[in-house]
Amino acid sequence: MESIQHNAYESRSSGQVDSIGMARWKLVVGGLFFFLLTAGIFWHQFQQIQAGDARPQWGQLRWGYLLLILLCLPIETACAALRVWLLCRVLHPGVRFWTCVKAELTNVAISMLTPSQTGGGPAQIYMLSRAGVSVGTSLTISLISFMGTMVILVLMGVYSAFLSGAGELTPLFMTAFWTVVIVMLAMIGGALSPNLLRILLRRASRTIWRLRGRRGALHDWWPPDSNRTGPPADRMGPVACKFVDLVYTYRDDVRRFLRQGKAAFAWVCVLSSAFLFSRTLMAYLCLRFLGIEASTFGQIVELQMVVIFLVFFAPTPGSAGLAEGASMAIMSAIVPVGFAPYYNLLWRFSTAYMAALGGLFYLLHAIAQDLKKRVRRPQKIEPTARDFKFNISRPADQSRDSLEVTQ
Repeated sequence: MESIQHNAYESRSSGQVDSIGMARWKLVVGGLFFFLLTAGIFWHQFQQIQAGDARPQWGQLRWGYLLLILLCLPIETACAALRVWLLCRVLHPGVRFWTCVKAELTNVAISMLTPSQTGGGPAQIYMLSRAGVSVGTSLTISLISFMGTMVILVLMGVYSAFLSGAGELTPLFMTAFWTVVIVMLAMIGGALSPNLLRILLRRASRTIWRLRGRRGALHDWWPPDSNRTGPPADRMGPVACKFVDLVYTYRDDVRRFLRQGKAAFAWVCVLSSAFLFSRTLMAYLCLRFLGIEASTFGQIVELQMVVIFLVFFAPTPGSAGLAEGASMAIMSAIVPVGFAPYYNLLWRFSTAYMAALGGLFYLLHAIAQDLKKRVRRPQKIEPTARDFKFNISRPADQSRDSLEVTQ
């Protein structure tokens, strides 16, 4: 049994490595775009500095705040990993907290290389599945933790738009607000009514099938928990079948989670607010380190809530370019032009770049381990006739020939 489980793990890991290998060129392109956009926006910000503009002076730097920045660096990762660990305790007990930390770091790393942070979830699922969590359950854990973030983002958006006035109801802000609301409603709808998503995916799959000239065959589909003895519940393309399986697994896991872990979701929301708040805290510490004291802590928190909200679904890899540009525009009343690129560089390092570098390290290490297991896995060799010798004999107590095969 142990060898069967080991072989199953090897096969799953191999498939995961193959999937990452197929997307490798996308990560390379995303990384290139991230580097070019980041370099471009910082070049632009440095070019905006005129000869007489005030700049950070070495003697004016407040090094005690740099120590606080270093001490606060793990807060965001720890809070995000802790909420994943709490979800694992309900849906897949036995996952170590350190595994959740590595999953969160790889989430950040791949988010920096993919548009709108779309690759972060699959990277997190990959790391969790290496710890024995099924892909469907890993997806549910990732989506529920993301739902906690959506809840806090909506509250931040309401506060910024209607209470503090920091959002000023601009079209860009309201577009971001309704995008977050629609995403959250879609996630709730997937848990409450997977049949609707199945119908939509089936129609899309069959439309593509017809446009391709009916090439290939449609696959029978049954719910994941059915015994598949009766007629199929639906017919669609193979890719659509896999997506529908994940939707129904997500529905089942959400129901199981709500039965067993309602209090855990409250903690997920609390931890989501904590790690988002840590980003605003980092901005405050970065400003104070540079010697900028033109605003209160409350003002910085309100402005940073708007920045976080606007760049969360930015279409560029890792929000590169847009995050720095939005930060410079929203914080312009506080951060002088001569300080802006230095502040943005320190802010991005403390809230994104450091965690992404750690995540890339753990992800590459995990992929290297899986590739080594593939190489070391013994290949099954089919025997040939030359590997056997045949001995035909007629025992005294039998009336017909028997064939004895010895290797």
